[in-house]
Amino acid sequence: MSDRRKIKLVQSLTGAIVLTLLMQVMPVLGYGNYVWMLFLPLLLFFALGADFKKIPAMIIGYGCGCLWSIVNALVMQLFAGFGDNAFLSNILPTIIVIFLILTTHENLLEGTIFGNIPSIFLGLSTSFFVFMLNVPLTTLHLIGFYCYGLVLAAAWFSLVWRCAAQSLARNARWQRSCHFRRMTRRIRRTANSTAASFPAKERNR
Repeated sequence: MSDRRKIKLVQSLTGAIVLTLLMQVMPVLGYGNYVWMLFLPLLLFFALGADFKKIPAMIIGYGCGCLWSIVNALVMQLFAGFGDNAFLSNILPTIIVIFLILTTHENLLEGTIFGNIPSIFLGLSTSFFVFMLNVPLTTLHLIGFYCYGLVLAAAWFSLVWRCAAQSLARNARWQRSCHFRRMTRRIRRTANSTAASFPAKERNR
């Protein structure tokens, strides 16, 4: 097995243990049915490059997405009077809300802490889950789950890559040691062969 595969194996085992243990907080607090929501920020964290500097923007963006869900609910109520007209009562309000989100965050606030579009849409979609399905959760619950999921991602990433760095360091020291031993043996063989090439009289002189 190559060194890379060994390091990956250690990372996988460490990540599985760390994540499983940290997720037990949810059942202890009575939210065992929502453990799956911790995987959403975990996926998003790694999809965005596992960059710790992006975590503040991810949190702000998720909060903005939750707020936009409230705006969406208000806009849908405004167009609810059109009744059975699917375009005016459903499609058009959705177009308006998405247009406002993209214009605000991808255009006007591009490059700022408010411009993390994936987090915004994740906050919007999970808020739909709460409001449309009548799940006994609030926006504060969603933000809390999301932040804790980022804690899990940061903890796993830090621990796993620390283990990987230590494994690489040990491997590098082992390789240097092996290289030194090989060089020592090579020098000895060279010295012995050189000494053997001289006549006995020359060696004893």
